[in-house]
Amino acid sequence: MATNDFQVFAGGAGANVLSQSDWLALAALGAGFSSGMAQSAACNKAWRQSSIMAAVLAQLIVDNTGQNATDDGTMATLLANLKKAVGGRLLGPPRIFTSSTTYTPTPGTNSIIVEVQGGGGGGGGAPATSSSQYVASGGGASGCYAKSLLTSGFSGVTITVGSAGSGGVAGANNGSQGGTSSFGALISCPGGFGGVGQIAVTNGTPSFGQVTGTQNNASGGNIINGSSNTASLGFGAATNAMVSGSGCASQFGGGGKGIVGSSAAGNAAVSYGAGGGGAANNSSGSALAGGSGGPGVVIIWEYA
Repeated sequence: MATNDFQVFAGGAGANVLSQSDWLALAALGAGFSSGMAQSAACNKAWRQSSIMAAVLAQLIVDNTGQNATDDGTMATLLANLKKAVGGRLLGPPRIFTSSTTYTPTPGTNSIIVEVQGGGGGGGGAPATSSSQYVASGGGASGCYAKSLLTSGFSGVTITVGSAGSGGVAGANNGSQGGTSSFGALISCPGGFGGVGQIAVTNGTPSFGQVTGTQNNASGGNIINGSSNTASLGFGAATNAMVSGSGCASQFGGGGKGIVGSSAAGNAAVSYGAGGGGAANNSSGSALAGGSGGPGVVIIWEYA
């Protein structure tokens, strides 16, 4: 068991020390004693105040590190162990990376929590429609998300931020997949797949969307390894009675809203890594593009 060499001087019951009120009123408190005899109770009070703080800090070292607090007249080991004892505090607000770069830790960083979000997929585009047709295309999937605690090997790591998936160009075109976000080779989060650009159907014919790709999964997270949400389908029964797919939400918020019963291009995602909304068209409409997905992001929390 670790030991503490630093003990409180004059800490016993009935110790010969000034009361706190007398201490605060002591004339020598500011300038110290002049030549002559010093009051023993005042000296004891001063020594107790300094020794009790030394004892408290030394006990913090013992309790939090399991190392001895040794009174050998040297500072190096005590200082190093004191820094370990108070480690773990958050050094500041999280660092948010929205573009690719190399990570340089803030001085004093001993561990980090990394959040990685892949880019969201774009929503599907909608083709032009005749007077007897309608169409409702699908929304994009969200990108994968991972979270990890790292205590070493993070300095100088390459941060890659995945791009937003583009909405499908005007017509029955699928949205594109979002880009992969990563923290070096340690964490990888693929982007979400794009929404399907549906073909126009005859008014009164039910329309049920399709999905693109399969569900992706993040890798490398030792707290969370999340998967991408499946792309949202567009569906309908007739003109003015259809809904395009909403973009899937990510860990950080919502995707582009679906279009309900009207002709409109897809809505863009409003959050990192979320999917873009699908386009929709009533009868006699021009081709419309899908909404873009949300870009990826890497967020790092730094701890002492």
